[in-house]
Amino acid sequence: MGIAEARYIRFTNFRRSGDAVSTPVWIAPFGDEFVFSTHPDAGKVKRLRNDPRVEVAACDMRGNVSSGTNVVTGTARLLADDEHAAADAVMKRKYGIQWSMLGLGQSVRRLLGRDPGRTFIAITLGDTVRTEP
Repeated sequence: MGIAEARYIRFTNFRRSGDAVSTPVWIAPFGDEFVFSTHPDAGKVKRLRNDPRVEVAACDMRGNVSSGTNVVTGTARLLADDEHAAADAVMKRKYGIQWSMLGLGQSVRRLLGRDPGRTFIAITLGDTVRTEP
């Protein structure tokens, strides 16, 4: 299964030390890129500010990658605020009611003063670097 068809991907970015940190995320096509959302204070956002290199692979909801799955390099960027509505729309198109329910929960947390909103990250894919054993 390719990245475009995957329900989840394992998003890996790198600490300053070079150590890889992986997280499963929902992803949707966004023009020539792929996009996902995260908490603005998430570690992946902090790491991205220091190093745009990433690796992605299709995975299950726990981040487990099947044998024979391609791991692809890429570069990631934080989307500008004026791109958020378009990114939200492609996520809603792919994930439907699940995405809407996630947004509803976020709205409730925002009313309670416990939600800082979303940050969207876009990924431009590069080359396949390996296949998982």
